[in-house]
Amino acid sequence: MFAALMLFLAVPLVPQSQPPRDRIASARPVVEPAAREAELTKRIAQTPNGVAAYIELSKLQEDRGAYAEAEATLMRARQVAPKDKTALTALSGFYNRQGDFEKTIAALEAVEQLDPTDHTSPQIVATFYWEKAFKDHRLLPADQLRYIMSGIAATDRALALKPDYADAMTYKNLLLRTQANLETDPVRKQQLIAEADALRNQAIALNKQRSAINSGNGPVALGPMPPPPPPPPPPDAAVSKSGMAPVRVGGNIRVPTKVKDVRPLYPPAAQTAGIQGVVIIEATIDVDGRVGDAKVLRSISELDQAALEAVRQWEFTPTELNGVLVPVIMTVTVNFSLQ
Repeated sequence: MFAALMLFLAVPLVPQSQPPRDRIASARPVVEPAAREAELTKRIAQTPNGVAAYIELSKLQEDRGAYAEAEATLMRARQVAPKDKTALTALSGFYNRQGDFEKTIAALEAVEQLDPTDHTSPQIVATFYWEKAFKDHRLLPADQLRYIMSGIAATDRALALKPDYADAMTYKNLLLRTQANLETDPVRKQQLIAEADALRNQAIALNKQRSAINSGNGPVALGPMPPPPPPPPPPDAAVSKSGMAPVRVGGNIRVPTKVKDVRPLYPPAAQTAGIQGVVIIEATIDVDGRVGDAKVLRSISELDQAALEAVRQWEFTPTELNGVLVPVIMTVTVNFSLQ
């Protein structure tokens, strides 16, 4: 989504040319996690201002389930380097993995405060509010609205720093549409949708301009384009996790290609009882190709849950409509056979 978010992944890059395995083994002997923790603890004692050691130690502690220790280690890193974004970003990633949304947001907003001129920091905050508002179906309407408004405020901070920030326009557009879905006053609802439409159109124009420049029609390349803004959903339509109304497969909407298949786990009790057959599921495929929602249309009660759990892990090629990525609804089948 954004470069700063990649800090949460901490995935090591693999060099394109690898030395022989025996050379790797001799150059990098395997260190047990416990021994590595001891090394890092010693390094921190000798050089207490080195943030990287704290972060690595915290990850090892987290991996062995010592969550309180991991949090304490990151808090120490923050204390020794209060102006270091890396420590706070690692802390927000830790809280996010623990499912603590409020602490995640607090850490991300602290990152934003460290550099008030960085327009990407409030936008990252906005994306977390958007994720919370769309994916946490346990939220009461009042709480959902509170998160939506906080997300809009974050996009406004980003746009105040960079008025032509297409990413912020796209997310504010989505958040405004969600706010409109919660609005009971029809006049206010239409005002919110109109504001969202204006932002969407502006973002599309900026993306087209950037695309033209990157294709060689201008003197300066502006870097990779963000995803195009989605089309507005019809009033009162159900929305996908991306905030857009899904379209049903058929006609000029082709069936997306499955790129990740997960086989269902056959329930042992159903196998023993000789239960088999086909479960039919209606799945909503979001703009990223992942299954955002799934419900059973034709049920075999003993097999329904296993079928749903498998389908929710499937992934498909994203679907475009008029050059814009859109979510789609399609029917899929899951076959359970004893043969």
